[in-house]
Amino acid sequence: MIDFPAGQQDPDGSEGLLELLVDDSPEAYRRFAEDYYELTSVNLAAVRQVYALQPLTQPLVTTLNQQLSVADLAYDITEIGYPTAQL
Repeated sequence: MIDFPAGQQDPDGSEGLLELLVDDSPEAYRRFAEDYYELTSVNLAAVRQVYALQPLTQPLVTTLNQQLSVADLAYDITEIGYPTAQL
């Protein structure tokens, strides 16, 4: 058993590290991404589309990252089997 200091929230940091596993929601990912990538705003509607496995289109990718194209993600998309728009 571990005795954590009294009155200290998340003393071992596990809550913060496991947040996305416990709260698997678009809102939780948005908070994570804004903090981790030091962004002022991540488009929640776009994140929801990804969580809903909507096909990746160039407009969706651009909304999330203006520096990437669907072609840039081709290997990763194929590797994980993520749906893409049929052209």
